Amino acid sequence: MTEQDLYAPILTTLSRAGTRLFRQNSGLAWQGNVIEHTPTRLILAHPRPLKMGVPGMADIGGFTSLEVTPSMVGSLIAAYVGIELKSATGRATPEQLAFIAMVLKAGGRAGVARSVEDARGILVGNT
Repeated sequence: MTEQDLYAPILTTLSRAGTRLFRQNSGLAWQGNVIEHTPTRLILAHPRPLKMGVPGMADIGGFTSLEVTPSMVGSLIAAYVGIELKSATGRATPEQLAFIAMVLKAGGRAGVARSVEDARGILVGNT
């Protein structure tokens, strides 16, 4: 299964009951005034870079509800979720691993998923 194949099943299966997930695009794009646009070419006047995300940002982000403490039943907070999608042989980059570590250190849920089951484990804190 490719990383691309994982998006829809994870987003639709896990975005329920207190959890909302969405695709997070990151990278560099360009904006400006379109001079020419064909199926194979785009020419911009006054081009400006548009940076999206941060280095290593997870493919899927969102939030999930967590109970604050066992003694405060009914008291919920939202925790950030970051899920990095990888194929069976794909490897996370050092930047992606650093992003995951940052989220975990801050109390969020994050990890690498190669399946819906892996992503479900990330949501419940089994990274």
